[in-house]
Amino acid sequence: MKLGIFTDSHYSSQEITCGNRYNSRSLEKIRQAYCYFEEEKCDLVICLGDLTDKESTHKKEVENLSKIAQVINNSPLKTICLMGNHDAFALCENEFYDILGLSKPELIEADGKTLIFIDACYFKSGIHYMPGDTDWTDTFYPHVKHLKKLIDDSENEVYIFIHQNLDTNIPQNHRLYNCDEINQILHESKKVKAVYQGHYHPGIKSKHGEINYVAFPAMCENENAYFIENI
Repeated sequence: MKLGIFTDSHYSSQEITCGNRYNSRSLEKIRQAYCYFEEEKCDLVICLGDLTDKESTHKKEVENLSKIAQVINNSPLKTICLMGNHDAFALCENEFYDILGLSKPELIEADGKTLIFIDACYFKSGIHYMPGDTDWTDTFYPHVKHLKKLIDDSENEVYIFIHQNLDTNIPQNHRLYNCDEINQILHESKKVKAVYQGHYHPGIKSKHGEINYVAFPAMCENENAYFIENI
């Protein structure tokens, strides 16, 4: 299965934020990514979150995501999008997926592979992020038993997709509060082959045991920051 992957476009009208995020350029970068993925005949496109960023008005935030949705929906490729913490700051979950015209992802089985998508836009209290109320350093996945069941029930190789980070080589403030518990489940399953992440803008590749951990570089900070993974 050939996957086209990108993350952290942070698209907004701001020319530059945080010193090195070129937010306003990201819409064109997303277009370029889809052209590349179509040329390479990808089976699936996955965005690992933070498609958008905050604006001065909610109307503008909706307009920005609608522009991205047009790119996605004009492509013949199937797309999966995870919600990132910046998306959650601007839009509630239902609004985010309604504008994109997509369903919230959880699991796909294809070509003898199981792809599991984790929403970690939760505070460690177990409460989901809401518009205007998020904290990128306080991230948690409350449905650990459910995740274990999804993995246990699979007869395939398993691949995990998440916006925030499970890789213990990434600084702690980027990682899930309960990442150790989740990683233990992944390793004990003997089924999980890779974990694909965003959120950590420099990107990093690690291997822990038999599992590859890949955090992809942020689109908003780099040129040609769109990638193909063959699984």
